[in-house]
Amino acid sequence: MPQATVLLRWRTALAKAARRTIGARWRSTLEALEAAHLEYRTLHTAAVVDARGLRKVARRMRALEQMQTVLARELRVGG
Repeated sequence: MPQATVLLRWRTALAKAARRTIGARWRSTLEALEAAHLEYRTLHTAAVVDARGLRKVARRMRALEQMQTVLARELRVGG
């Protein structure tokens, strides 16, 4: 029986650590997405439009939005 208790404590500690890690990744992804939105707006309102730069930032924003979707799903499942 004591071994089952130890395993349960380890499993609980591991789940808590995973949620903290996912939460930290969520926050960093959100910060990166906000920075990308700002960069996109800056490029879009510039006097000379940099189409390549806009496409690059738009791709980065799409990737970050997909990452947020995955992390949100993981937070719901793990929480």
